[in-house]
Amino acid sequence: MAIQWQRDKTVIGALVVLLVMFGAMLSGGPTGQVVFSYATIALFGLYILLGVEGTAKRHSYKPFLAVIGVLVLVLGVGFALLWNFHFANPSYTDPVYWLGFPRATSVLVYWLWLPPALLLMFAYPYLFEKYIWSAEEAEEFRRMESSESADGGDR
Repeated sequence: MAIQWQRDKTVIGALVVLLVMFGAMLSGGPTGQVVFSYATIALFGLYILLGVEGTAKRHSYKPFLAVIGVLVLVLGVGFALLWNFHFANPSYTDPVYWLGFPRATSVLVYWLWLPPALLLMFAYPYLFEKYIWSAEEAEEFRRMESSESADGGDR
């Protein structure tokens, strides 16, 4: 089985990002930490693209790229804030509190976890109805289900 660049570019991209993450972990230090963070964002984007690749080829990559673009922007700004606060006070002596947490923890909870989760929770139903599950597929599923129930179900 040969690797074909056109067909396998998302998988190859994910493997390259994983190698960058591995190199960042081995190098360590502030640069390694930052590189690892942004490589993680790239891996999330490639993972989403890999999951919707068949549907995107049938319709368009535009809505999925828009979701990934917003996700990358939100996570990029969040990691920039997180690393800024961490490098400003790496020992966390005399922490400044935001919304009940130290600043870095607030960024994690309210910027890196919550907005991406909400974005994907609201984008998925919209994209599902319009791009992933067509009316023809729904009708075919109903026909299969009704023929199974007429036959007495699974055997």
